[in-house]
Amino acid sequence: MTKGICRLCNATAELQLSHIVPAFVYRWLRESSGDGHIRSSVTPNQRIQDGPKEYWLCNECEARFNTGETIFATQLFHPYLEASGQRFRYGPWLLQFCTSVSWRVLEHHFFRGVGHDFDATALDHAQKADAAWRAFLLGQAPHPGRYRQHLLPLDEIKSTTGNLPPNINRYLMRAIDIDLCHGGETIFVYSKLGRFIILAFINEPNPNQWGGTKVNANHGVVEPRQYTLPRPFGKYLVEKANRVTAAMSNLSERQRDKIDSAFRSNIDKIVGSDFFKAVQADVDMFGHDAFTSGSSGEEDDS
Repeated sequence: MTKGICRLCNATAELQLSHIVPAFVYRWLRESSGDGHIRSSVTPNQRIQDGPKEYWLCNECEARFNTGETIFATQLFHPYLEASGQRFRYGPWLLQFCTSVSWRVLEHHFFRGVGHDFDATALDHAQKADAAWRAFLLGQAPHPGRYRQHLLPLDEIKSTTGNLPPNINRYLMRAIDIDLCHGGETIFVYSKLGRFIILAFINEPNPNQWGGTKVNANHGVVEPRQYTLPRPFGKYLVEKANRVTAAMSNLSERQRDKIDSAFRSNIDKIVGSDFFKAVQADVDMFGHDAFTSGSSGEEDDS
């Protein structure tokens, strides 16, 4: 362990090696891949077992986050994978969980210098959001105020009239992805955990263009409903899927052979897996050529 100042509560303590994206999400991705292997689109020629981690939190804050992760995993994440068409009730724990992920992703990107090109106004928005999320997570505020959390559940796309990439279902159904987005006046933290997208708005001049996604502070339901999203966000998701395909095109011949060998030797496990279901969804939409586009268990922490 490393002694230092906890980034959440500012206490001096032995710091825990904390996951940016909760570990259970990567565990699900590995276990549902059919062959137990996943790759990052950042380093596609290397297999990975986990996501980014940092020595950031004291034991108390780490435990606080772990509690929320366990509830989300057992009451929403895994049940939704089993029966996405059902109605799932949630309590205050969902806002706590979403905020904890968004705060970690924001800290992660600024820690890596991603926000260095923010102008003074954007930086002020980010610092205020960071402070509001920290206060809420520490129980010093009843809610995050204007820095809201939104949750978008995803599932298979069965048909389309638009121009979608042939790995779109694999991206929407399985990818793990984090991002800090700054376009015009809109600034948000993007966290994709398999079939769930968490959007945390640092600045959104037009909040009414997002319908059905807001996470309530006390209770609510996640259920099949009409979601209203701005058109640019749909383009953003398409670009994300295309980036995965482009990254995976850089696989070396040696790694392609490894993937092919693993697929053949684990075919009985792969057929029927969640990975296979996502691939089949793309093949059903785009034909067998879709099988060669993308990869199993994509992850992008750019």
